[in-house]
Amino acid sequence: MNKKLFPLQLIEDFNDSPLFSKRFKDWFDFESFNIQNSWDIILAAEKMILNYFERVKTETTPVDSNNLHLIGERSSVISRGKIFVEGQTIINTVRGPVIFGENVILKNFNSIEGPCYIGNGSILDSATIRGPFICGSVCKLSGEIEESYLMDYVNKHHYGFIGHSIIGNWVNLGAGTTNSDLKNNYSNIRIFDGDDYKDTLRIKIGCIMGDHVKTAIGTMINTGTVIGPFANVFESIQNIKYVRPFSWGGHDKIYDLEKLIENISKSMNRREMEPSEEYINRIKKFYSDFSF
Repeated sequence: MNKKLFPLQLIEDFNDSPLFSKRFKDWFDFESFNIQNSWDIILAAEKMILNYFERVKTETTPVDSNNLHLIGERSSVISRGKIFVEGQTIINTVRGPVIFGENVILKNFNSIEGPCYIGNGSILDSATIRGPFICGSVCKLSGEIEESYLMDYVNKHHYGFIGHSIIGNWVNLGAGTTNSDLKNNYSNIRIFDGDDYKDTLRIKIGCIMGDHVKTAIGTMINTGTVIGPFANVFESIQNIKYVRPFSWGGHDKIYDLEKLIENISKSMNRREMEPSEEYINRIKKFYSDFSF
């Protein structure tokens, strides 16, 4: 995989989620799942979840609630700890298992189709999830999400569609943010891989967002769009396939470094976290190394 692929450059460095963490190398590694390109992660999600389910199914807590409406095998719904069901949720395990981490909250009305993994402390609030789907820890999810991988601390707490996509850590999606994952002419999707646009040989690929990306309300994202880490998108990018890292708006302007670090601290403080000095220094180095 091209290490210049900007969203993954920092996801590999900063991410603590099951996809890249050393603690979960027996669940996932690039070689065993033949990850050659970024979009291969989306295609590998189903196998990742099934492998993980087989490993942990005997160590888990049964999920049982009067507010859960099950389609499929009950034994295919498991939790790594206590979950809180505060609304009506339909869980469909016909195509694969549904795995919850601990302290997951299910609010209002949700529909979850496996195979699916919901990370520790995540909240589903009127969400429609279609697997294969993986989200990391402490995500807030609403609206429609299909066949995607979301890292940790992703905030998609509004309506809108995200499909066949990879979303980095600490991404905040404004209300109505929606991506296309299929071209009108059903042709193969091309993605910028750090050097050039590459044919994915797939007709369904959504978008790839790096860490700390922010989108404004109503943001429309084209098929196969790559948004580099730390981009703050509030201009129209509907006809753009590549948004540079540290973009301010989505076109030619560059995010001021001091404002960027200030906003990163604010977003992490909302989750009762503080960016470490090392973390900030790595961001500064990436900023200085990047050729604008």
